[in-house]
Amino acid sequence: MRLIVENRFALFGLVVLSLAALLGAALLTRPLTAEVGVSEAGAVRPDRAVRVCPQPHEDSDADSAAAAFAPRVSRDDEGELWAVPVSGTPDGEDGADADEDTRATPGPGADHLDEDDLIGEQITEPGLVWSTGTDEADDPTAVHAAGDLASGLEVSQVTSSDDEATEVVCAQPSIGTWFALPGGDDPDGVDLDGLTAHLANPEDFRATVNVDIYTADGPSHSPESRGIPLGPGESTELDLTESVHSTSAAGVHVRTSTGRVAASLLAEHSSGGTDWVNPTTGPAENAVVPGVPGGEGVRRLLLAAPGDEPVTAQVHVLTSERAEEDGENGGDGAGTPGDPYTVTVPPAASAWLSLESALAEEPGTAVIEADGEVVAGAVAETDGGSETAYSAAADPLSRPLDTMAVLPDVPREAETEVVVGATERDTEIMATPVGDEGDQGDAVKLRIPAGTTQVLGTDTEDVAWEPPPGIGSGDGYAVRLDLVDEDSGPVHVARVLRTDDGIGAAPVRPAPVEVPLPVVRDSSVALTP
Repeated sequence: MRLIVENRFALFGLVVLSLAALLGAALLTRPLTAEVGVSEAGAVRPDRAVRVCPQPHEDSDADSAAAAFAPRVSRDDEGELWAVPVSGTPDGEDGADADEDTRATPGPGADHLDEDDLIGEQITEPGLVWSTGTDEADDPTAVHAAGDLASGLEVSQVTSSDDEATEVVCAQPSIGTWFALPGGDDPDGVDLDGLTAHLANPEDFRATVNVDIYTADGPSHSPESRGIPLGPGESTELDLTESVHSTSAAGVHVRTSTGRVAASLLAEHSSGGTDWVNPTTGPAENAVVPGVPGGEGVRRLLLAAPGDEPVTAQVHVLTSERAEEDGENGGDGAGTPGDPYTVTVPPAASAWLSLESALAEEPGTAVIEADGEVVAGAVAETDGGSETAYSAAADPLSRPLDTMAVLPDVPREAETEVVVGATERDTEIMATPVGDEGDQGDAVKLRIPAGTTQVLGTDTEDVAWEPPPGIGSGDGYAVRLDLVDEDSGPVHVARVLRTDDGIGAAPVRPAPVEVPLPVVRDSSVALTP
C-alpha cells in the first residue's frame, strides 16, 4: 500500500491489471456456443399464425371454400387450428359502441370460444387438411393457428363453377401490402369497372389504415383512403373505383400507421370478369412474376414505381424452351427471342407491357430487372374478357429455409396447373398429394431447365399426379411442393385453375417450417413485424 501511495505510476498499473483480470474472467466464462438469435443468426419454428380469407364476391353463384394445411415435421407435433369470422365495423364512431367481447380476436386459443363462434371444425394435428365452405359467409374468415400448426401454414380460398374460377391467397396481417393491376381507362379495353379493397384486423390491437395508389399519371388518393380505423376483430370494405377510373395501370399500397391489417383487392372488369388481385412482393429492383397463364386472350405485365425517380425495367419472358443467346437483340439466353423488352415507368407512377407475342399462348414467367424499385403483377383475360386471372411477383423456393410450398386445396371439379419458372439453374421439385386425413399419394417429380417455365398438375401431359388414396370422388386435397436436391433453386411457382369456361391464377409462396432470427448485438435495435 505504501508503494502505491509513494509511486504515482503504481495506481495506474493497478487499474490496468484489474481491468485485464475482469476481461479475462468474462472471456473464460462466456458460453462456448453463442445463444441463437443473440450473436449468431438462427432459425425458429413459428408458434402463432393468422390468415384472413375475404368474404366471397356477393354476385357470384359459384361454390367457395377456404382450406388450410400445415405439414407434420415430427411425430410429437401438436397444436390448434381454428377459424372465426371478422365482423364488419360497427355503426358507432370508430367502433366505440361495439361490445368487444363479441368480436373474434386471437386470444390464447380456441378454448375461449363457443362452438357456435367457430367456422368449420377445429383440428389439433398437423399434416391434415382443414377446409370449410365460405360461399354463405357474411364476413371475412380468420384462420388462426397455434403451436406446431403455425409452422409451414398456408391458407387459400377457391371459388369455382363451370364458368368461373378464382383463387385468393388468404392474407397475413402486415404493415404494408402491395398490388399491381390495370386501371379503368385502357385503349385495348383491359379496364376495370370496379375496385374494392377488403380490409380486416384479426388481431387484438387497433389498426389505422391508409391506401396509396400510383396511376400512370402519378399518385392518387382520396380523403376516404386516409386514417381508416379498425378495432380488434373488425373488417371493412373501401371502394377505390374513382381513384383508378382514368388510368391504364395502377399500383396499390395498403399500409398502416398503427397495428397491422390483412388486405385483399377485388377487381371487376368492364368486360364482365371478376377476380381477386393477389398481393405482390414489395418494391425491389428485381422481381419475378410466375404463372402467366397460357392460351388465347390478353396477357399483360403491370409495373408500378413508388420512388421519386423514373425507372427503366428490362423484362425477360421464360417459356418452355430456353432461348438461344442473341447478340443482336441483347439477349442473355433467358426468355424468348427479342428479349429483353424495355418498359419506362415515370416517378411514383405505373406502366404496362403486352406479353402475348412473347408467350405465344404458352404459360410463362416474367423476369424484371430494373434500375430502381418496382412492384409487378400480371393479368390475363380470356373469352373476350368474361374471365380474368391475376398472378403477382412472388418469393422463390430456395435454400436453406424456403424449400417447401403448399397448395391447401386442389378442387376435383377444376384442373390444376402448377407453373414453375427456373431463373438461374436446372432444378427439380417434387409434388406430393395429401388427403384430408393425412394419407399421401404417389409423389411426382418435375425437372425445370434453367431459363424455362415448366408445368405439372392434375391433367398435364408430361408430369401429372393422381389424387391420394382413400378420399371421395368429389373431395379436394392438398399438394406439398418440395425442392429435391441440395443445389436446387431458386424456382418461382404459381397455380392456374381451369374449369369449363373459367380461369384463375395465384402465386404460390414458400411455406417455411422455420423462419430466420436476426443477428442481435450490443446496440439499440428495433424489430418491426
